[in-house]
Amino acid sequence: MSSSKRRPAWRLAGLAVVMIVPALAAAAPVTHCQSDEKVFFSCVAGKKTVSLCGQPAATGLTALTYRYGVPGKVENEFSATAANGKSFLATVEPDSPRAQIQEIWFDRGDIRYLLTTCLGGDCPYGAGLAVLKRGKVISKSRCAADSGAGMTFSTDLVDFGDGTEHSKSHTPLLRIDDYSNPIDELYPVPAAAFH
Repeated sequence: MSSSKRRPAWRLAGLAVVMIVPALAAAAPVTHCQSDEKVFFSCVAGKKTVSLCGQPAATGLTALTYRYGVPGKVENEFSATAANGKSFLATVEPDSPRAQIQEIWFDRGDIRYLLTTCLGGDCPYGAGLAVLKRGKVISKSRCAADSGAGMTFSTDLVDFGDGTEHSKSHTPLLRIDDYSNPIDELYPVPAAAFH
């Protein structure tokens, strides 16, 4: 067989690789979670990645960990374990007649690191990270729409219902209760929602 007949097959194989590799990369969320951890949330917010990861064990989660930073370099980390007595907090709030905000956060002193997802027809964006100081928003970043499947909270961690009384955490490292965060500042309700 001459080399001119083999060339088209090589070109097709090369084209297939060029098309398949980006598709596989797009399907997996960008994350700071380690290979032995479960990804409960992960997205690219600005130029940095924010992740919520769980260390599974036969008896449930042994750790729930938040990591933030550029890919490959964690700049901020918070871990809740039974041994250290720390935990994450969660709540769910309506944002408009057709939207719901799901929230998970931790406090470090008077600073709150708040992960949010918005579900429903009137959401201005899907997910984000906000940093609050004494209840005031000091920074907020939206998750990039192409961050992958990790932009919603995993139901392996928490089942959010239509209110806190209908929501269930699957680990004692995440406590659900009625809390109030400045959601109206993070997710302003569009005027069209009331027409």
